[in-house]
Amino acid sequence: MRSASSVDSAARFSRSLRSACLAIGLSLLLAACEQGGYSDAAHALNDLGVAQMGRFEYAAAHGTFTGLVDANPGWHEARVNLAIATLNRQDEGDEQRALELALAVLDEDATQVRAQYLAGLVNLYVGNPGVAASWFMQVVEADPDDAYAAYFLGQSRLQTGDYDAASRWLVEATRIEPYLRSAYWAGAQAMRRTGRDEDAAELLTAYQRFAPNPAARVAGFSYKRMGPKAEARSVTPTPPPVPRTQPDGPLFAESQVIERNLPAGAGTTLTTVDLDADGYADVFVAAPGGAAFFRGTARTFTAAPHPLTLLAAGRAPLWGDVNDDGLVDVVFCGASSAIHYQNADGDWNETRNLPKPCTDAALFDADHDGDLDVFVTGSEGNELFSNNRDGTFRTLAADLGLTGSPGRQVLVADLDADRDVDILVVGASAPHEIWQNDRTWNYAGFEGYAGLRDADITALTFLDADADGHLEIYGATETALLRWPDRASPAAEALQIAGARTLTTADLDGNGSADLITLADGVVTAHLAGGAAEVARGTDLVLPVTLDGTRGPGLVTLAGGTLRWWAPGSGRHSYLTVRPSGKSEAEQMRSNASGISTKLRVRAEGRWSNVAALDAHSGPGQSLAPMSVGLGGAPKADYIALEWSDGVTQTEIDLLPGLHDIDEVQRQLASCPVIFAWNGDEYGFVSDVLGVAGLGFFTRPGETASPRPFERYLLRDDQLRAREGRYQLKLTEPMEENAYLDTVSITVWDVPKDVQLALDERMGTGTLPVTGRPLFWKHAHVPVRATDRLGKDILADVTTADRRAAPPGPLDPRFLGLLAEPQVITLEFDAPLPTDAVLLAEGWVEYGYSQTVFAAWQAGISYEPPTLEARGADGAWVTVAPGFGYPAGMPRQMAMPLDLPEDTVGLRLTSNMEIYWDDLRVVEETAAPSGATSRSLSPRVARVARTGFAERVNGPQRVPHYDYRVRTPYWDTKSLRGFYSALGDVLPLVEEADGALAIIGGGEEIHLEFDAPPPPEDGMRRHVVVEFNGWAKDMDLYTADGETVGPLPEPPGLTRDAKAARDALHTRYNVRFQEGM
Repeated sequence: MRSASSVDSAARFSRSLRSACLAIGLSLLLAACEQGGYSDAAHALNDLGVAQMGRFEYAAAHGTFTGLVDANPGWHEARVNLAIATLNRQDEGDEQRALELALAVLDEDATQVRAQYLAGLVNLYVGNPGVAASWFMQVVEADPDDAYAAYFLGQSRLQTGDYDAASRWLVEATRIEPYLRSAYWAGAQAMRRTGRDEDAAELLTAYQRFAPNPAARVAGFSYKRMGPKAEARSVTPTPPPVPRTQPDGPLFAESQVIERNLPAGAGTTLTTVDLDADGYADVFVAAPGGAAFFRGTARTFTAAPHPLTLLAAGRAPLWGDVNDDGLVDVVFCGASSAIHYQNADGDWNETRNLPKPCTDAALFDADHDGDLDVFVTGSEGNELFSNNRDGTFRTLAADLGLTGSPGRQVLVADLDADRDVDILVVGASAPHEIWQNDRTWNYAGFEGYAGLRDADITALTFLDADADGHLEIYGATETALLRWPDRASPAAEALQIAGARTLTTADLDGNGSADLITLADGVVTAHLAGGAAEVARGTDLVLPVTLDGTRGPGLVTLAGGTLRWWAPGSGRHSYLTVRPSGKSEAEQMRSNASGISTKLRVRAEGRWSNVAALDAHSGPGQSLAPMSVGLGGAPKADYIALEWSDGVTQTEIDLLPGLHDIDEVQRQLASCPVIFAWNGDEYGFVSDVLGVAGLGFFTRPGETASPRPFERYLLRDDQLRAREGRYQLKLTEPMEENAYLDTVSITVWDVPKDVQLALDERMGTGTLPVTGRPLFWKHAHVPVRATDRLGKDILADVTTADRRAAPPGPLDPRFLGLLAEPQVITLEFDAPLPTDAVLLAEGWVEYGYSQTVFAAWQAGISYEPPTLEARGADGAWVTVAPGFGYPAGMPRQMAMPLDLPEDTVGLRLTSNMEIYWDDLRVVEETAAPSGATSRSLSPRVARVARTGFAERVNGPQRVPHYDYRVRTPYWDTKSLRGFYSALGDVLPLVEEADGALAIIGGGEEIHLEFDAPPPPEDGMRRHVVVEFNGWAKDMDLYTADGETVGPLPEPPGLTRDAKAARDALHTRYNVRFQEGM
């Protein structure tokens, strides 16, 4: 086969030209045919609907197009637009409505290609791949250059089991549109199923190459991912875009002298930071003979006294908020190194020495645990100081194999585009050192950038000029400047730039692409897309600095003791400048407060820009500066995507030029799948499930929690009502995670009204196994006195299940889900408790993530589940259930059988976890009552759909509530890479506990229906227990295999025949590829 990674540029140009001509021709034809037939008002209304769809306002667009079609029933384009809005609105029955609208258009015009395309999409969406394929075949015959039509035709063939045809069409999709990543992965899987492993590997190589490229596209069942024919279309001719030309004028204004007669010489450093938090960048000069501070203003810099100038002589500063208190701190790197913390009153205290000679260093979140660590290199090699978040640091280089050789420069960047930060050290001589971060304090030798280790380089920098997600590295030697275009380059290119002493980068002309800046033989040169431009001569040091977020970076230079400011000139476009921060109004955070290592992608008028909040300057020290990206003449950034150091993605839209302070949104990233149940009026929020079955959850390096792949949930009387003779449930994923459902069933218990039913359910972390069995009881022992750790009365908080729980106490601001002090709840009873009683509790927990558990672990802190103690008549406390567990997620009931000492009259719960105990009591278990009946219900309907993200609102004490009626189609979530269950019927996957899994991701659901039995007899009360068998997995950086759908879990004990049957079901149903945003 033809190489999937090869692109014939001439052929692609020909296709692009042909497609452009076809699009223009169709547009003109439509305009000629329909512009005259419909009023300007009708066209304006159609344009409004198109704009609403572009803002993802599907319900509003549906209303707009409905009115338009009612007034103009013969307008096919408007009717197809209405069908597209209907499909994306995702109300119940909208898929069928959209299909009927498309088919009605085809009844009148069988060649309407957008209606054909939509008919194919809807049929594929609802699980009719054979019908879908017939429609897509008509589309590709009418328009052979539509990559999405080829892709979805391939997906249809994949779902029907025709893997040869699937692979042909998926490869064809990559030929038409090489940036359609989804087609590479899906095509590779189709080829593997036909035994073409080498061809599959070639496609996967191309797929991986496009992985970090923001211009790469993903196909899927969501608006803007279903292809251009599934987008609402304006019929009004759109004028062609006006080409953007570079503004007239110089890149820089005439230089201004800031100060003369400054200390200078070898070892002098320039750094920038907003040290006084006034919104303007400041400049700090540190030389062997002294230091100076220059306060930034709107236009220039002025000398000002500062206490740090007395400490900085001969030491390079690295700026950042080391203790996450919102104030900038400094690490001084030199023969004697130290951290100085800034206080709220402006004083600076030295609280930590770094006992390692330092030539250069990097301040960054090396382990992605939310704080800043320090990596230093010098005459004695390297050291990594890991921040314990309590003012202390651990030295880890020896343990991690990072000691290395004497070094002169540290460069940190995500060299392999995998969301973590790698380390590159330029040695005093070759070989240099490159370490790949494998997380959990594992580093390995980096295999990319061939020849870099042994090159005779003296300085390094990096940039991503072409915004393809792969970093280009530049290395200076005495004879040339070496350039590695990406990590896969077989060798460096040698550029005719000799003797560069300093390398750095900045977008100097505002075109959205970072430019290389070199300092060689005293000459500062900006290497722009249009050629090299000399900026200054006789210079010793150069530093890009942004004073004005709209005008972008200027340059500060130091020459013979004279400091100069080269302000931005008129010959550049305007800029978007972003200052990221992990801080927020929330009490706890996941990313460092300085926003160091945050990645920024900017989209403006179809162009991408890629930058990161990492210092690319080759000189010693580290600036803390905002990221400035030129907009290339665009009036605004259409949207930006930030990827924080914790791996979380956040988007913002329609940002105007200028400075924008953006804090990380502290949102729930993962928990467990959420269930909704039809309650007679709506699909009401119940709780979450399968938190006990989390896959890959970090507990300590090399260890993950053992999942329990089943959970039973007891529904309250008012939570479930039959609808048209059926119980209806929805298992949804409103977060950045996956659910893997093996089977689901309902057990209906009808028991006498004087008997209550509970379940032996909880997050079991102790020695007593969780069985999920029913526990019947009549008599409850309610405490008569309850106090907290300080002796405060909390009886009202823990004796009524009203979502007003006992306050757990102050939270640990460093670690999500941990308390500053252990919570202690003491319960007193007015009579001795039975020895074989059951603890019955209502409550909820704030889960930590793998990342926060790792952060706590490395600081020597562990999450301690509740321990239960009992006190007998002698007053002595005895541990009866150490670390037994807790309510497994959002508000729910839990129970645990007890083995109490005789004459127990007091119980005590102790834990450092953020658990909200809402109701605590002890009940006496009885045998199953006479007359009690149970029946098991299997699902009659199981259907996967993409229905969007239900709105979440947090009440006091983090009580969550989801509203299924208010859903948004998009959220800042990513999808794990791999194959999900096809939309539509998945009943064969969930009928039995056979390891055949229905797999859904964020914004998706499995709709379930069960035949409801007749109402209970008089004198009986109904209890409905839902049993879920399955697993869940999130995308946390420290979750094992958190990037991919697989490896798939399976129940124990599957035979070879059972595995073969499971694999056959997976091959048939799990064929829908997803990844990324």
